[in-house]
Amino acid sequence: MNQIKTNRVIQIIYPLLVYFIVYQLGSSLLMDLYAANIGRLICLLIAALFCLVPMWIIYKGSPKIIPTKLDKNEIIKSLIWVIFVIAVGVLSNIVLTHSGLIQRSTNFSKASSTLSDGGLWLKLICNALVIPILEEQLMRGIIAGQLCLWYGPIQAVVLSTICFGIIHNNIVQFIYAVIVGIALGAMYVKNKRLWMCFLAHGLINLIAILFS
Repeated sequence: MNQIKTNRVIQIIYPLLVYFIVYQLGSSLLMDLYAANIGRLICLLIAALFCLVPMWIIYKGSPKIIPTKLDKNEIIKSLIWVIFVIAVGVLSNIVLTHSGLIQRSTNFSKASSTLSDGGLWLKLICNALVIPILEEQLMRGIIAGQLCLWYGPIQAVVLSTICFGIIHNNIVQFIYAVIVGIALGAMYVKNKRLWMCFLAHGLINLIAILFS
């Protein structure tokens, strides 16, 4: 029993360490070396693309929650869920933007300047495509999926959401990630389809980019 518990902890901690080393530390190193020449967002994109490979391998080898057959009713239900999660993300973004927290968070200002350091197409590829796929593979596909199988959907949503908040490294994005993470996590454990999380997360970021 103790061995099973240890293995479960490792299966959660290991992908988080890969994400932290390859993506977060990797992007920081690239920015220190090359940001002046190619821009901070390009550095972030390169690190994210490199991290996608080991994350996909880990995801493919992880236990997964299996969805039911996708029929017409399931497609309609899936789209309603995606729209709901997008609404949660957009409304949360609006509230936090006008809350005054942004002005008090130095780390948020740094993160925001990095995410906006490039042209429209670069921001779309990085922030609305690559990063959502990377984060959803890790948080919902690997972490929430395994926790749901081991302990149940509530524990899966709560613990994966806390991790999702922590990886954003500042109070503004932590609050935002917790709110959106609950919605994404609930959608995933209910529907068991990771593509819905990719779609919702990407469209939330797309809307934020277009209206910023």
